[in-house]
Amino acid sequence: MNTRAGQCYCTQIRYEFSGDPTDVSFCHCSICRRLTGTAFGTYVGVSDKDFRITKGAENLTHYNVTQKLTTQFCTTCGVNLFTTHLDFPGKTYISLGTLIDDSGIVPECHQFVGSKAKWHQISDSLPQYADT
Repeated sequence: MNTRAGQCYCTQIRYEFSGDPTDVSFCHCSICRRLTGTAFGTYVGVSDKDFRITKGAENLTHYNVTQKLTTQFCTTCGVNLFTTHLDFPGKTYISLGTLIDDSGIVPECHQFVGSKAKWHQISDSLPQYADT
């Protein structure tokens, strides 16, 4: 089984997961745009049973973005590492850019393009979903 690892910018927090990632997507919703400060967030879903923090759990803090959505980030460098959503129990969404080796993990779609930034033009041929 393939194990992948990731970390925050300052390396105070490290994590790893095994198993097959799912739900690899670009999310254009207004929440993800604000959380990342960019045109979209890019996430990969992993099963909680296959996910573990290997270093620095004490440096991880969280913010309840909504009643259902929580983001976790490093208290030192501020990197947004993980999000969880109550509608998807047992799954953690990892910010794809925090993986050390992301080879082979490729976004499958754009979601929530109905609320994407007006200044951003999607220029690839991936499927686009307006509300999911």
